Amino acid sequence: MNNWPSYLHTVMSAYRMTVHSVTGVTPNVAMLGREVLTPVTLIAQPPNEPVKVTVPYVTSFRNASREANNRIRESTNSVVRTHNSYFDKHVKGPKFAVDQHIWLSWPRPLVRQKNKKFIQIWTGSWQIQQFNSPLVVRIKHTNSNGAC
Repeated sequence: MNNWPSYLHTVMSAYRMTVHSVTGVTPNVAMLGREVLTPVTLIAQPPNEPVKVTVPYVTSFRNASREANNRIRESTNSVVRTHNSYFDKHVKGPKFAVDQHIWLSWPRPLVRQKNKKFIQIWTGSWQIQQFNSPLVVRIKHTNSNGAC
């Protein structure tokens, strides 16, 4: 099919009128606050839309946009909570223990060098001395006597 660009506007129009599974609204409602009029809606009256608008356009657009945005935010938040709870159940961080040897990422300040990709950012070997909290760990370089 060599003339597919001529059908692109029709395909995109159909996509914008399709209800999204997560948000529960169409992209038209999400972006414009209302559905877009099509040739069919010009012949027959669209459902649930008044023929005579008594509210100024700016006010109605703002209210419709806020309502659509709130619905999208609620739907998206519920999906995010579901995904996060599933993800958190199945993700396990690395287990560290006292006296374990580790490597430490210690990026140095960027300096003007010709071959930046060869800059060493990992130092080691370090040994875990103690856990001050789940995030704060006292370590000691294995080649030195002092702790960090």
